[in-house]
Amino acid sequence: MKSTSPKSIETLKHRLASDLEERKWLFKKLEVQYLEAGQHLRSLNQLMWQVPSMVIAITGGLWYGATTVDEFQARTVVLIFAAVFSLLALRIIWRLRQLIQMHIDRQSQFSPGNGDVPQDRHIVVKCWSAALVASAIVSALGACNPSYLSKKQAPAVEPRCCVSQIEVVTNPVQPLVCPVKPSVKKQPTATSKPCAK
Repeated sequence: MKSTSPKSIETLKHRLASDLEERKWLFKKLEVQYLEAGQHLRSLNQLMWQVPSMVIAITGGLWYGATTVDEFQARTVVLIFAAVFSLLALRIIWRLRQLIQMHIDRQSQFSPGNGDVPQDRHIVVKCWSAALVASAIVSALGACNPSYLSKKQAPAVEPRCCVSQIEVVTNPVQPLVCPVKPSVKKQPTATSKPCAK
């Protein structure tokens, strides 16, 4: 067996301790990256649900505002803005989804055996995209036909035909042919006729 000097033993201990410390820092760095990726993923997921909801609420407010404006040109401008706003929101949510995927991939490096990825990916983004595209289409159709959108009632128009006589029937029962005779007898005159029995 080879004898080792105390100096070489100390050098070996120092080198092994240095390697161990380096591995600890590397593991700590990976752990911090994993935790930060999870935090970013949660915040981006929250944004993924909030952004389209806010865009649809703003678009609905623009639609309401467009229906209360009297001028067709102003109504058209508001509806075109709503359509462009909805289409720009599509880019925002797809970019959010790309960022979410980047953090999912980063977390997958730490645990590669998480199972199979479902075949239909990005279903939430596709549903929000369909809603935003529909919103943009409705806005564009409204901008093309602004006369169909109005919150205000049209003034009441008087009827053009004239009615010369109106007969109101309050009691549809036939009136009596002979009125009831009063208790006092009247003398028949030349102008009055007795009731037929």
